[in-house]
Amino acid sequence: MKKLSTLFMMLVLFTFSCQKPRKMTLVGKTIEYQYGESKYHVRFDSDSTLHWVAVAGDETGASEDEIYFSEWVDAHLLFITWGEANGIGVSQILDFEKGKVYNHLLWGREVSAGQGEILFVE
Repeated sequence: MKKLSTLFMMLVLFTFSCQKPRKMTLVGKTIEYQYGESKYHVRFDSDSTLHWVAVAGDETGASEDEIYFSEWVDAHLLFITWGEANGIGVSQILDFEKGKVYNHLLWGREVSAGQGEILFVE
């Protein structure tokens, strides 16, 4: 009987460890992106629209509404992409566990990459 209960407990633990972790929702939340002296607030209005505004740095005051696409890579990594009105294509990996953003920008055929820090703001 003891072996049966041990086997049952192992089965329960294995089942829970194989379940996919719940992914957070970003709708209604604002994330601050910081790249050196530049800071942006990105507010997720829906599961497909966001609003960003530059709150510090060279672009302070610039803002735009965007249509975005995203996909969770795992429970802490989000791939997100959108095209801005000025023609820049933005692709990012948001790492919520490490508080990092990995950024790739595409302007015509020119590509640049960088990284910054992210945190949730109220």
